[in-house]
Amino acid sequence: MIRPFVIALTGAGISKSAGIPTFMDTPDIKDKLSLSYRDSNPEDFARTMDNMRESVSGKKPTAAHNALAKYHVPIITMNVDSLHKDAGSRLVYEIHGSFRDDNVVLYGQSIHYYNESMDLIRSIGDTAFESSTPAYFLVIGTSLQTSFANTLISMAIQNNFYVKQIDSDADTYVPEFLEDIFKNTLFVRGG
Repeated sequence: MIRPFVIALTGAGISKSAGIPTFMDTPDIKDKLSLSYRDSNPEDFARTMDNMRESVSGKKPTAAHNALAKYHVPIITMNVDSLHKDAGSRLVYEIHGSFRDDNVVLYGQSIHYYNESMDLIRSIGDTAFESSTPAYFLVIGTSLQTSFANTLISMAIQNNFYVKQIDSDADTYVPEFLEDIFKNTLFVRGG
């Protein structure tokens, strides 16, 4: 039996059931998370950051976070809530930083782990191809409204990943999908 390769790209939708609002739930917040807004409206920016910090404080990982950790899936996340790390995931690229580390990336700043994310996709894609092993790129809870998310998906496709998008009910579909590919499906090399 061959263990398939999996990488997950996660957005705010994976943390919604933990009680953390998404940008869709708070549409004006995205405009307030930029360098220009911080510089022109420092008091409101500080309130916005405090409110966001409070909205993630004390939240617990969801069933989807826990399933990704259970199967040791490398994570590229756009979230700043650190719930993947709280669930026990070992390899987590928090491209927008985190409140835990107090390094949240604002619009207009460079994201973290850009090269590392690309290298991860390339190296796993190469290994999967060379060993005739399936590779999956899970896209969980993201609206795909960022160019980086779309770049990662394109890179995954170019590197022979199957792309699986889970937009809603991640707490049901992520554990089911991972259970299916890791336990219930027999992969035979070259078969």
